[in-house]
Amino acid sequence: METLTQRFRRLFVNSNLRISMTELAKETGVSPRQIRYWERKGYIHSDQDAENANHRFGLVTICRVITIKYFLDQGYTLAKAAEYEQQHRLTMKIFRQFLADRIENIQQVDSDSGEVDLGPLDDDPTQEVYALIKDGQTSIHLRPRRQ
Repeated sequence: METLTQRFRRLFVNSNLRISMTELAKETGVSPRQIRYWERKGYIHSDQDAENANHRFGLVTICRVITIKYFLDQGYTLAKAAEYEQQHRLTMKIFRQFLADRIENIQQVDSDSGEVDLGPLDDDPTQEVYALIKDGQTSIHLRPRRQ
């Protein structure tokens, strides 16, 4: 049986979430006109079932729009904002791979704390790494591997 962690991991990797241009504009603060322009320039992409059909935007594109807008709001040109978004996307790809590969379990300890099991050390499988989140602070720890 698939664990809850595995199900969420699959959801993040294979998300089929799609929103309309109107929803994208509302959620990101980027006008539909700007969204169409960015799509023409190749900075973002939509899914369309047929020519002149409604544009539908996936999770990756939603994140791209948010990131490009962030850099535009910092004063960068659209070309530079798109370049920084691409760099950010590559970094996030590495981070998503880390999450998919290393998070073995997440459990709530009490109402304001939890633990993220990052699995065994590669060079010493008798030890495991975990993160403890308590009172809004995260700390990293090492302990003997639980069986």
